[in-house]
Amino acid sequence: MHRKGFVKINQLAAWINRESEKLGWTDTQTSNKWYKLDNGDFKHYPTGPIEMLGQLFDDAKLIFEDGPANLWRALWGNAVDPSVLWTLCRTRICSDGPWLDDAEWRVAEATSVSPRTFHQTLREFEGELLLALNYREPLTLNHLTEAIALYRLHQTISSLAVSDIDGIGLYRCIQHCLEATGIFHELDDYGGYDLVRSELVNMEMNRLDVDRAYRASIGLAEHEVAHYASASLSWITDDDRWDTLDLDWAPSTSKAPKILAHQT
Repeated sequence: MHRKGFVKINQLAAWINRESEKLGWTDTQTSNKWYKLDNGDFKHYPTGPIEMLGQLFDDAKLIFEDGPANLWRALWGNAVDPSVLWTLCRTRICSDGPWLDDAEWRVAEATSVSPRTFHQTLREFEGELLLALNYREPLTLNHLTEAIALYRLHQTISSLAVSDIDGIGLYRCIQHCLEATGIFHELDDYGGYDLVRSELVNMEMNRLDVDRAYRASIGLAEHEVAHYASASLSWITDDDRWDTLDLDWAPSTSKAPKILAHQT
């Protein structure tokens, strides 16, 4: 519906009916096939409807399984398999990766010779996102996808071994993305904003409940978990994160390093 500019499923169903006549399909609108797909009302993988949509949209199967901008894969993909989440982290290749369209990204990925490490990618991604916010540059759905992928990868690494990689900023990046107007409208057009937001808040609450070291690194008491998961941006400021990241290209509007602030 989003791609064709429709706001109701019956509009899409009518359009599919018209277009499918050229393919020799029988009437599909009266069977409520597309209503069921839109509502997720199916017990088994909807192979037939997806294959039919694939004749009208080349990427129908990909969008259904991975979501817009691979968002479903970032949310629910296997966090242990590096081919699932790590490949969604475009900043590992180039800092402007989340802003590139798919064609530009494929070229950048194919010609990359020296990808960043996980730690480097994490720092650069958060810094670039904060810089974009500082200059009021719009964030993309790719930013949300990468923020979630990095967050889940950091969680996995921390569950396997003691890690000194600071990952506090990743959930803040997720919340910044959820507050971005463009991302809100795009997800809302898909009818998925509330679902995605709720899933991410619950993900953070569960992590804070289970991972005491993670909770302690933020400085939370148990009774503060729910509040933090819903409003982490009010607990830690962007300036605090700039100080922690200590990137030499931080904007001048961020706080001066503590040693300099003490001297003034």
